[in-house]
Amino acid sequence: MKSFKNDFLKDNLLRSYIDTKILSETNARISENLNLISQISSKINLSEKGALSGVATLGPDGILVSSQRPLSGNVFVFRPGETSPSGNVYSSWSSLITAVAGKSGLKFIQFDDSLQTVTIPVDNVNFSDCILLPRFKKQTPLAVTFTSGFLISAWPLEVQSLSLKFSSHFFDNLGSNILTLVDSSLEYSGSGNGIDFSTGSLSVFLKNSSVISNTKIIFALQSRSLNLVAFSGLCTIETNCITGNTSSILNITNLGANFAFGTSFVGTQIQFLGTRNNQDFTHVLERTLTSKGQILTRDASGNFVSFAPGFDNEILIYDSTTLSGFKSSSIGYLFSLPGMKSISDYVRQSSPSTQLLTAGSKTLDCSVSNLFRITGGNANITLSNLTENQIVNVIFESTGSLYSLSWLGGTFLWSGAIIPTPTQTVSRKDFYSFIKVGGLIFSSCILNMG
Repeated sequence: MKSFKNDFLKDNLLRSYIDTKILSETNARISENLNLISQISSKINLSEKGALSGVATLGPDGILVSSQRPLSGNVFVFRPGETSPSGNVYSSWSSLITAVAGKSGLKFIQFDDSLQTVTIPVDNVNFSDCILLPRFKKQTPLAVTFTSGFLISAWPLEVQSLSLKFSSHFFDNLGSNILTLVDSSLEYSGSGNGIDFSTGSLSVFLKNSSVISNTKIIFALQSRSLNLVAFSGLCTIETNCITGNTSSILNITNLGANFAFGTSFVGTQIQFLGTRNNQDFTHVLERTLTSKGQILTRDASGNFVSFAPGFDNEILIYDSTTLSGFKSSSIGYLFSLPGMKSISDYVRQSSPSTQLLTAGSKTLDCSVSNLFRITGGNANITLSNLTENQIVNVIFESTGSLYSLSWLGGTFLWSGAIIPTPTQTVSRKDFYSFIKVGGLIFSSCILNMG
């Protein structure tokens, strides 16, 4: 009985101890949570808290409803036509620029054409520390039209998915400047120069972007330098939009972009009189092979070079004295080389063994063969199509009977001016050889071969 009582007291004491510890931990956690909520509330401005009740609500588009979105301090939206602008949305360009100027650090200026097209009034704006982009990205760049007279005093850090349209001179280059276009275009349609270079240089970085000149001058370098660098996508600097005197420098670098002007993303600039430097590290084949039928090879220094075969029906000949190691020439030139023969000469001088022909008169076509074998017997033998310097051989094989031959087809010259008498002995052979020289047929014969 005493033992049971002691166990009961110990259990109650242990249970009481555990309950006290749990209550203490619970109160501590509640206190810390309340303290954390108090600190967060004091550190976040009321305008940036979003949902005041603490519950966020998503709209049908899956995005936080506009009334609960905290205002961002460095994003400025220009929405022309907005009748009730609020927060970071501006319908007045001057109000937006004032707000941008009052904010330090990186800033985003977003253009929204959901109500009307975006047209920027005459102004002189410093876009340094700014990135220009559309409010919502579209399939094609959003058009931003700058009213004639608009000036840029400093380029933005980057232009994304916009089509910037200028109709008058818009920038004076002083010092070293950089313009970066990403999925964008810069278009100029003014009468004067779009950009005048007073001092320094300008670097234009393109990523799937283009500069459209409409046959106007955009870059007037004077004696300054322009660096054009293409990174990716299809990049284009249109033809005849760059001018410069003999002291100006145009550096063109392609680091992986595609192009539409044969071997470069920059078109021909006939009014640029300075030094043009081209570098392309990724398009060796495109820059080397530019027309149909070209052959790719290497020069003596190991560089890739191309060679055009030439005109129709010409042939390719190896020539160690040329840059590519090849040259093209006519077939006639090939056959004039030492040891070369025409096709007809080759055929006539390389005929296979001729089958033994029967006795009797024959016309031997020398254009198809240069060797004939004939059974002995009385016959008139005519040589046809025998060409100058061609050699034809005729073999008569005797059957053992006496016979005579007459030779026709030209003027035949024989040794001693006597036509040989064919051999009568059976199985013996007479070997006749003819060559045409100066229109005459020089003839010889070896009789009674056996």
